[in-house]
Amino acid sequence: MTVSNRILEYAMRHGTFGVDQIASENVDINRTSLLCMLSRLVKDGELVRKKHGVYARYSPSNSFHVVLKEQEKTIHGLIYKALPLISYCLYNGETLVPLQHHLFQNSATYIEVEREAVDTVFHICKDNGYESFKSPTMEMTKDYIDLSKPVVIVKPLVTESPLTQKDGIMVPTLEKLLVDLRKDEDFYFLRGVEETYIMENALSLYGINESRLKRYAKRRNIDLKNFELQ
Repeated sequence: MTVSNRILEYAMRHGTFGVDQIASENVDINRTSLLCMLSRLVKDGELVRKKHGVYARYSPSNSFHVVLKEQEKTIHGLIYKALPLISYCLYNGETLVPLQHHLFQNSATYIEVEREAVDTVFHICKDNGYESFKSPTMEMTKDYIDLSKPVVIVKPLVTESPLTQKDGIMVPTLEKLLVDLRKDEDFYFLRGVEETYIMENALSLYGINESRLKRYAKRRNIDLKNFELQ
């Protein structure tokens, strides 16, 4: 049996397990090799890291779910009808709630769209009666946007953003959100201690594709060295 198969078989028998536990039952495997294989299995989506040094077998219950409400579905229909060939993603602010420590009410619809179409999508939303904001700064978000209301925030979609599909609509992956929360000015209220908690919570609750996370973080010039991803 290969090392990877031995680890996966151990995970099936024990559920959540620590490095010391699996090492004690596999004394013939070099600890460095064991750690490298654990990291590889996490990157391949076979295992999830619950917290530093603690792992579990991946299951659908570990997956992160993006919230799409009727407003998002309606806006998606408006955008697709007007601009069927552009790339965009959208989600409701309640998507972020499971990650947070201090629960901020956030009912905004976030739309990220190809840079050339930002103005057009902004006006589509505004012309259909939605209170809309385009690429808001920290100051604008703080002074003029009430996130407890169903406002719309439109901003450029970073090329090669990691996206997935839900109900026929493109939505951000968890990895994308974790990076965007640290980069975008309109997420200023989730900085500091809160962003540390968010990352730790994401690592403990959900399966994270680390290679995808690091690749997108590099694209957005975000340093993840403060977080225990190894």
